[in-house]
Amino acid sequence: MVTCPNCHHQNDGGNFCEKCGTRLAEGEPVVVGGASAASVEATRPNEHLEKAKNVSKLYFGYFMSLLKSPLSKGNRIGEEHFVNGLITIILYSLILPLSMYVALRDYGSFMDSPFLTIVIKPFLTMGVFVFLMSVFTFCAVKVVGEHVSFKSAVARFGAILVPFIAIFALGLLMSLFGIYEFVFVLALGLFGAIFTVPAIVVMSYTRNSTSKFDPLYGIILTYVASFIVFGLILKGFIMNMIDTLGIFSSPF
Repeated sequence: MVTCPNCHHQNDGGNFCEKCGTRLAEGEPVVVGGASAASVEATRPNEHLEKAKNVSKLYFGYFMSLLKSPLSKGNRIGEEHFVNGLITIILYSLILPLSMYVALRDYGSFMDSPFLTIVIKPFLTMGVFVFLMSVFTFCAVKVVGEHVSFKSAVARFGAILVPFIAIFALGLLMSLFGIYEFVFVLALGLFGAIFTVPAIVVMSYTRNSTSKFDPLYGIILTYVASFIVFGLILKGFIMNMIDTLGIFSSPF
């Protein structure tokens, strides 16, 4: 119901009063009960959605900035970018299994397997591995004797990882178009990150170090720990693929 501002007649709706013809005020409907509050609540923007949009915009700017100058800007990254570092690790961990899934989509044995087995489980495993690499890198910096926070080390690790996400993204595009050389691109993105990122992060903190423990040994320890974990993960992944595809299973 809408009340006429001139004669106070209760109108069912419309732009003009049914009794005196006065133009009715816009945007002031009188709604019975709690419907008015509900309608107002419905018109409010979703706070979580707006927050997600803002985070994505900020991350895109962060990503492009580091993609242009990964070393000069990455070496100055601090713990204020800890969340961006975690987002980078998540994206990096997701693209590799997704690329494999896309490339093998024409193979019936893979497509009969659940998405959970082919993508989600490897993604979670890869995420744990990459995060552990950042932890090993932090430990290497601490062993050298540098005072650095865990969040700062992870943030810088994620920053230096950005170019390798671009390499993985290229591999994903190649897999979409059926260019099977994408495997070499993914291998470059994987092993390039394993060998490059920890060393760059450690050296960025220890460049002017006066510690008796040489940073090179910290980097070597990081590699040893990372490849032990990588070997265990690779073994589990291969066994998972054998179970999924039924390789070596008896046809009888």
